[in-house]
Amino acid sequence: MRNVVENLQWLASLAPTRLTGTEDERKVHDAIAERMKSFGYTTEFLAFRFPRHIYGSLALHFGLAVIALAAGPAVPRTAATVLLLLALSFFSEAERRQHLLRLIWPQIDSRNLVATMQIANGVPTRRIVFVAHVDSAFTGILFRPEVIKIVGAPPPKFLPFLQKQLLLPFVTLLGGAAYLMTHARGPMALWPLVLLAIPSAIVAFFNAEIVLRNQPVPGAADNLSGCATQLTLAEMWAEKARVSGVEVVFAFTGCEEAGTGGALHLARAMKSRWKPEETDIFILDTLSNGTLFQLEEGELFRRAIPAELSALVDGAARAADLPVPPAYVIPAGATDALPFLVAGYRAVALTCIDTSCHTPRNYHHPNDTADRVDPVQLEASIRLVSALLERAISS
Repeated sequence: MRNVVENLQWLASLAPTRLTGTEDERKVHDAIAERMKSFGYTTEFLAFRFPRHIYGSLALHFGLAVIALAAGPAVPRTAATVLLLLALSFFSEAERRQHLLRLIWPQIDSRNLVATMQIANGVPTRRIVFVAHVDSAFTGILFRPEVIKIVGAPPPKFLPFLQKQLLLPFVTLLGGAAYLMTHARGPMALWPLVLLAIPSAIVAFFNAEIVLRNQPVPGAADNLSGCATQLTLAEMWAEKARVSGVEVVFAFTGCEEAGTGGALHLARAMKSRWKPEETDIFILDTLSNGTLFQLEEGELFRRAIPAELSALVDGAARAADLPVPPAYVIPAGATDALPFLVAGYRAVALTCIDTSCHTPRNYHHPNDTADRVDPVQLEASIRLVSALLERAISS
């Protein structure tokens, strides 16, 4: 039996990167499926299509917003309408409801792997699902350590509005539309439009740079650490899971780095099989290179961690004689937990954060290689996750 570090090193040896929709992503998915079958799990692939580039979508939304604000004095009503449509499109995407403008971006083929341990007798009335994403991310100036340390820092306490970083540029879309409509028939000062355009211009610049750079990262901590943890846990618990009476599922998603596309598809595709009231979802995403936290999701507005799951995590940490992972508010982006929360499931993500840089170390950086993953923290994480599975099954 391989330990979690050995599993991580094995996965890292299969492909240098695992960009969404590429052959390397498929290679790693296939290798994981074979291993899960050897442990006795039933596996299935669920194919889907998804727009690859979350950074392209952000650049498109907020780049068009800058253009609309610049054109505002000449065509105020048209520009205001464009800003409102951009706000609607971005809100719908950020809240994991629908894609509107993003559908312009080319879609790619990806898959989710679902591995299930069939219980020995009867029909399960409870289900524990662990989820880790297989794909790796793009990098850019935004993810340089000196930049992300500034960008990821919590806002001053007197500006809690900025805790969700994309909320300010989103609100400026609405503010710009209101200003243009209010002044459509009268004199219009330009300085408010310039101020309103600054947040959108910043978002557009950093995300367009990532698109143009087009450089994927190895993604060893993010998220081979989660995949390796699930492989190790699946082998450890294969027999106990079979006789527990609780259906234990390990899902390995694609397209997480493209905007949680795999989880979005999985939450919708499995709704009839995984009834929300019977199912608890635990996202394992970057289980090293920092201190373990429970993430509070939400790209624009905060979504509370389900109290039942937080209590399970707290109890598991104490049972494993480890620090209880505190809550951490995600300043931008989301994990695979968000689409499940939107779909009505109880879900929580466990992620390591280095509080000195406000992200996992080497986050979305070319240095995120297997030799730079902290093995001590990874071993501690799997101890907690194993205790979590035991506690979830017995609760």
